[in-house]
Amino acid sequence: MKTRLFISALLSVTLVFIGCQKDDDEPAVKVTYTKDVKPIMVASCAPCHVAGGANPNKWDEYTPTKNKITTILDRVNRAEGAAGFMPIGGTKLPSETIDILNKWVADGTLE
Repeated sequence: MKTRLFISALLSVTLVFIGCQKDDDEPAVKVTYTKDVKPIMVASCAPCHVAGGANPNKWDEYTPTKNKITTILDRVNRAEGAAGFMPIGGTKLPSETIDILNKWVADGTLE
């Protein structure tokens, strides 16, 4: 009788833990240009790299940004004051912001 109670209790605890596990079938949220990257570019790269800006590279457009993301990442990862550092005359982007750009690349530079 004690064995049955023990097995029942063990089974109940096991089922509770199984029911509390994270569902690995949930899709991971992917970074996209429109939702995540464009707002960064508009806020951080204006007035030069947006429509009407002096620089011909327009980061408020998907295709140019996608095509130059490696260069963009190189520039924003440089030390402030280093040659080619971006944003020019600005401060280094927060690491969380740079992480979003890196994740966009890892996720496949989705629009």
